Amino acid sequence: MSKEADELGLAATTEKVELDHGAEPLSERDLQLLKLEQELNQKLDTELEKGGDNLLWPRALWFIIPNEFGERFNYYGVRPLFAKYLTTMVGVTSAQGAIYVSYFNAMAYVFPLGGAALSDSFLGKYWTIVSLSVVYALGVILLAIFSIPGLLGYTGLNEKGLELLPLVSWFVPVVLIAIGTGGIKPCVSAHGGDQYLTHQRKGMDFFFSIFYISINIGALISGSITPLWVQNTTCFGRPCYFQPYIMCACVFTVAALIFAFGKPFYRIVPPRGQFLPWLAVKTALIAGYKYIKAPSAERKAKKHYLEFATEEMGADLVEETKLLGNVIYAILPIMFFWMVYDQGSNEWYYQYDLMTPASGLPAETFSNINSLLIIILVPSLVPLYRWLESKQIRLSILGRMTIGFSLMCISFLVSAILQIQVIEGFDPTDLDDKGYCKSKCVSAWWQLPQWFLLSLGEAMLSPEGLKFTYMNVGKQMRAQSLSFWLLMSSLGNIITAQVGVGIEKNSMFNDYDSLKAKSNVDNGISLPAKYFLFTGLAIIANIWFWAWGLFVFEFKDQNSTMTGLEGWRDRRRRTEHPEVEATIEVAEVSSGDEKKVETTI
Repeated sequence: MSKEADELGLAATTEKVELDHGAEPLSERDLQLLKLEQELNQKLDTELEKGGDNLLWPRALWFIIPNEFGERFNYYGVRPLFAKYLTTMVGVTSAQGAIYVSYFNAMAYVFPLGGAALSDSFLGKYWTIVSLSVVYALGVILLAIFSIPGLLGYTGLNEKGLELLPLVSWFVPVVLIAIGTGGIKPCVSAHGGDQYLTHQRKGMDFFFSIFYISINIGALISGSITPLWVQNTTCFGRPCYFQPYIMCACVFTVAALIFAFGKPFYRIVPPRGQFLPWLAVKTALIAGYKYIKAPSAERKAKKHYLEFATEEMGADLVEETKLLGNVIYAILPIMFFWMVYDQGSNEWYYQYDLMTPASGLPAETFSNINSLLIIILVPSLVPLYRWLESKQIRLSILGRMTIGFSLMCISFLVSAILQIQVIEGFDPTDLDDKGYCKSKCVSAWWQLPQWFLLSLGEAMLSPEGLKFTYMNVGKQMRAQSLSFWLLMSSLGNIITAQVGVGIEKNSMFNDYDSLKAKSNVDNGISLPAKYFLFTGLAIIANIWFWAWGLFVFEFKDQNSTMTGLEGWRDRRRRTEHPEVEATIEVAEVSSGDEKKVETTI
């Protein structure tokens, strides 16, 4: 590529950013970052450009997708074992086990903030993923080693006379796992999105769908293997956790190596070289101080209060901070979605244990119906969205997410109603030698409706949330934005744990004293009131999310709505302010082997 073409490409890129940011000039640092990104990706961008707007699978995805598959294989291979591991190997109650698992989930989804900060500020996405993968692998290896009885001593005996392992044998490894998986989570998905050029929106949409499907394929395979492995295998004189744990560690290590070897094929968005979280906070503080001091006329002249920090922080950083803030406010209610959703991996397991097992499957294996449904539903929904749009039915990305949230609420309401029947049907005299129902209890197949509703809700909300948080912020804040999306899961699990602690000893929500509770393999029974409590909280949050998206949130641009149809606010703005409407026509003019972009406003 000639020097003239190189400069032309930078000029076109700069022009596009300035148009996106209201024609504000870029700072010197931002211009340097744009030039550096172009220099790093010059060859790859030329290849990507040949794929045109319809490019779906750049070569980098051959290394990114297997890595995500392997990481999720590992995560969903070990996490479903935690609830039973804690009750049977460590000796905690089912309520305490649910709380500990919620704390782990919270850690796994709060550490993305640190990973994103390292990535966007200093290390870049590639080196952040590689370095934290080492921490992750170490955690899983230690989890396997510490599951060997006697290695760290014992704390007592369970009801079957087996020695109980200390809680630290589980806690220390899972903290390392949480740091590793949390740190790389926002970076992998953002890194995948970075492999496309700005105009290749169809490819980005395809990537996030395939990315989410790979998550669930990994979860389905490992989640089907490891619970049965524990159930049917013994080692060291007890149910064997060591073997499935070490198998998951091996799969993840191979996946991490595949990702590392893909470096020559990756587009690289260079880190800013400054600590972005602090810059964003500093921007907000300066703007807030100047806003308070400013006269009312000056306040009205600004479109957003953060514009008061433009002089000190630069227009580009102000715009990036504003877009990030808009996304964070919009997704806050999502924490209550995850608050309820993640109880499928503990409360619904405990509910299953009070039922006659479906075809003899353990709860952890039966729950893989969720992953199987996701693999089917996510690609099936894409043509449905396109068909609706062809019929002039607008369903923006926030609309899809709202419907998904509603379906999840309904799923937990259904499970609450089922719990009434499950408790009534639980027969302590009809248990096998492992403590599970033989045939007289309610069949576990009755859990299928709630799993289907939950999976459909997840398919409409979770992959769309990844797209939403990636596409509605600026380039420098993408990992940050995705980390806040993941943080909502952490906050949801913190709420679950705190509510669980508050109601643990309340007989309205938990039963430990009845014959049925004492006979239950999980050392207690969650009562229907507990399910109804969480359902009510989720419904309130769903209304909050719907209202904010409909009346408050403003999309970054039309592409980020994931629909080509106008919304009611777009039509009203066009009607009330026709003078600000502008048409941007982009024409591609051949100039040798290069393309020149002309814009007319």
